[in-house]
Amino acid sequence: MFGMAHGQVQRPANEPAADCRIAFDMGSSGVRAAATGTGEGVLMPSRDLDLLTPLMQGQRLELLLPAVESALRELPQQARLPVNCRQLGGGFSAWRLAWRQDGAQLSQHLETLREHTGVAVLVIPAAVEGRYGHDSAKQALGLRLQTSHILDIGGGSMQVAGHDRSFGIELGQKSWAHHLCQTLGRDSGAVCQLLPLKALELQQARELASKQLQDLPAEVGPGTLTAISRPVTRGVRSALRSLGVAQGESISAQELGTAIDRLSTMALAEVVQLTGLTVNFAPFLVSDMLLVEAVMRAMNLSSLALAETAINNLPALLRDERAFAWSQRHPCYVQRLRELGPAAYFSDPAGCAKP
Repeated sequence: MFGMAHGQVQRPANEPAADCRIAFDMGSSGVRAAATGTGEGVLMPSRDLDLLTPLMQGQRLELLLPAVESALRELPQQARLPVNCRQLGGGFSAWRLAWRQDGAQLSQHLETLREHTGVAVLVIPAAVEGRYGHDSAKQALGLRLQTSHILDIGGGSMQVAGHDRSFGIELGQKSWAHHLCQTLGRDSGAVCQLLPLKALELQQARELASKQLQDLPAEVGPGTLTAISRPVTRGVRSALRSLGVAQGESISAQELGTAIDRLSTMALAEVVQLTGLTVNFAPFLVSDMLLVEAVMRAMNLSSLALAETAINNLPALLRDERAFAWSQRHPCYVQRLRELGPAAYFSDPAGCAKP
C-alpha cells in the first residue's frame, strides 16, 4: 500500500516534501509507521511491542516507555526518512487503557514522549479507530467489501464501523477474555483457564457479552457485516470448518451458536486436538465466538461475511487533518486530555493559543 512504484525516482532522504508527515500506529501489539510527502510514500518497518498484556496485569506504563521511545526514534532512522517531517503517534487500545488506569500520569508520559522523540502522541477514541478501520478495509478490499459495516476485533478493542457511523468498545481478543475470566472468577493472570464452562457459566458469559454491546444497535443502525480480522477469519472460521460447517465465505448464527455449545464443554487440550488451532487462537476461541455471537445478536444478523485483509490505521491516520492539527498544538492537547480524556480529540485545536 505504501511501497514505492517500480522505477520511480526516490527523493533523497534528507529532502522532505512540502507536506511531509510521519504517522505511528501504536496498537496493542506493536508500533507500525508510514510516511507521506515523499512521492508515493515509504513503507516503514514495524516493531513488535505488547503493551496491553502488561497493563492488564498491573504493570505501570512508565516501565514500558523506554521500548516505546526506542521504536519512535529508530523506525524513521531505519527507513531513512526526512528529518523534519511532522510526526504524529496514534495511541489505540493499550493507550486508552493507560488513560483509564491513570489519566494524569498518562498525560505526563505523553509530554515526555514528545520531549524525547519529537512525536506528538494522541489517545485516539474508539469510534475514530472504527472509522479508520472502515476506510482502510474499503481501500484494501474494494469490491470484495459488500456489506455496510466491518467487524474488527483487535487485541484490546473491537470496532463495528461503517462509512458514517461506528461503534467501538474496549473488548478485544485479550481484554474480553480477561474481563470474562474476572467475571467468572477464573485465574486472570498471564494464563486464564476459561475452559471448560458449565452451562450456567456459559449463560452468564452470553448475558455479559450482550450487556456490553447493548448500545451497539443504536450507534450503528441497521446493516450488514463483514469480519476482517484474524480472530474471526482464521480462529473462528477454522474451528467451524473442523466441525464440518462454514465451508464458504460466511458463517451463520446457528452454526456459531451450536459450535459454542459444543466447544465450551471441552478442556483447552481437547479444543486444540479437535480444531488444530495454534496458541495464538485456541485459548481465546470460545470467548471470541461469544463476542462475535453477541455482535450478530445485537445487529439481528443471521450471517456474517468473512474477508481477511491486512489493514492498519496508518492510511487514515496520515490523512487525519484534525489529528495533525493537534500535533502542532500538543501541549494544549495534553491539557485537554487531562480535562476531557480521549474525547479531547473531538475538541477544536483552533481554540488553543498558537504554539
